[in-house]
Amino acid sequence: MVLLSTANYPFTSRAKKAIAEAGITPGGRLVEKAKARVLSALKKGEIPNIAGELSSAVQDELASYALARMLISALGSRFLANRYAVAEAKRVGACLRADSSDEKTENIEEVARDLGVKLDVREGWVSVASYLKFAPRSVDYKLINKRLARGKVRLSRNELIRVLEEAVRIYMEGTAFVRGARIPEIVQKAAEEIRKQIPAEEIALPTRMSPERFPPCVKKLLSDLKNSENLPHTARWALAVFLLNVGLSVDEIVKIFADAPDFNEQTTRYQVEHAKRRGYKMPSCAAMDSYTLCVADCGVKNPLRYRGK
Repeated sequence: MVLLSTANYPFTSRAKKAIAEAGITPGGRLVEKAKARVLSALKKGEIPNIAGELSSAVQDELASYALARMLISALGSRFLANRYAVAEAKRVGACLRADSSDEKTENIEEVARDLGVKLDVREGWVSVASYLKFAPRSVDYKLINKRLARGKVRLSRNELIRVLEEAVRIYMEGTAFVRGARIPEIVQKAAEEIRKQIPAEEIALPTRMSPERFPPCVKKLLSDLKNSENLPHTARWALAVFLLNVGLSVDEIVKIFADAPDFNEQTTRYQVEHAKRRGYKMPSCAAMDSYTLCVADCGVKNPLRYRGK
C-alpha cells in the first residue's frame, strides 16, 4: 500500500520526493485532471479519493495535486485557496480514518511528523503545544474540556485525526501561493477557465436587511466563514441568532455555514432550528464584547440596531 499512501498524502516528504523525481510536465491531460480536482473542491467542497494502486494512477494523482496547487496559486484568491484547503483536508481526513480502521498507524504517524504534530496514535495523545496550534476552534476542543497529563492531551482516535485534518488545512492555506514562481501558460489558461465556472466570492444574503448595513462584528464573522475559518461555538451561535433575527430561513443559514471546515449539515441544521424554536434574541453589544466578538465602537447597544455608516 506504499504507492496508494503516497497518493493519499501528497504533501508528505516521501510524496514530494516522488513528485520531484517524476519531473511532471503540465500537459493537457494532466492539467485537465488538476482542473477537475480544483473545480470539485471549489464547487462541491470535496475531492474524490484515488481508487486503486496502479503506478500510473498514483503518478496521475500526484501530478494532479501538484498542478492543482499551481492552479490555486494562479487564481490568486485567498477565498478560493482557503476553500480548496478545506476540501483537501477533508479528503485527507477520510484517508486517515480508513487507515485508522485498518490499523495502518504508520501512515498517520508519517502525516503527523511531516506536519509537525507531536502525537502518539496508539497511546492516544498529542502534545499540548501541538494541540493548541492545531486543535479545531470548537467548544468540543477547548483545552479545559480535555484530559491533560504530563504535557499531553488525551484524545480519542477520531479526535486525533480531526486535529491532523486541521493541521492539513493550515498547511494548505499557508503554502497556497508560490511567490515569484513562473506559472506555465497552459496552467494560466486553465486557471482562467476555472475562474469563469466558480461562484462569486461575495456573500449573497437574501434578507430584508441589506448586508451593507450589517454591524462590523457580523461582517467579520461572515468574512471568516467565507475564508473557510473555523468559528468558536459562541461566534456560530451569535451569527445564527443574528441571521434568524434579520429574516433568513434555516436553509439559508445552513448554506452560509457550509464553508466552515468542520461543517456538518445535520448538526448545523439541528442547532439553527433549535435557536429558531427557542426564539433567541440577539445578545447585546456588551455581551458580544464579553465573547471577544466585538470589533468596533459602533455607538449602539445591540448589533441589530446598527444601520451602517
